[in-house]
Amino acid sequence: MNTDNWFDVCFGFHEGFGKVKLNRKRNYVGNDGKLLSPTWFDYCYDFREGFACVELDGKSNYIDKEGKLLSGTWFDYCGCFFDGFAGVKENRKWNYIGKDGKLLSSTWFDYCHDFHNGFAAVKLNGKENYIGEDGKLLSSTWFDDCYKFGDGFGCVVLNGKWSYIDKEGGLREHR
Repeated sequence: MNTDNWFDVCFGFHEGFGKVKLNRKRNYVGNDGKLLSPTWFDYCYDFREGFACVELDGKSNYIDKEGKLLSGTWFDYCGCFFDGFAGVKENRKWNYIGKDGKLLSSTWFDYCHDFHNGFAAVKLNGKENYIGEDGKLLSSTWFDDCYKFGDGFGCVVLNGKWSYIDKEGGLREHR
């Protein structure tokens, strides 16, 4: 048996690619048995929404299913894509990157939660708000907490009181 095409470890396939490890480096192999990238990375994550996070020399980026890097910037950390956007961290601040490789906001936040139903909670200076897919904040009010959007509403907390906010930034009236 020829073992020239064997790896030290193989991991499961996800979105058409399996992760492989050889000599302490990692890459992807497609259904056709070909390596995705000529570069071997320090770590590779599963594909999600067509992109996977890769790490090299302590920095992170995304690779697409053609082996191209999404961004010219290598970040301190890259999260998974949810609803077309992924959180990226650089210099202890967070932003989102879209599948086009562009940052969503000119503001870098203290933390970014995952997108769900068109919105994601962001944290800045101890308060939270939602950011939309257009890069705009949903509300002029910054809340104590914001929770995941679902069925057109997010749950917000301000001064110990809870309410719902809709996709237009209006608070739900209670009767």
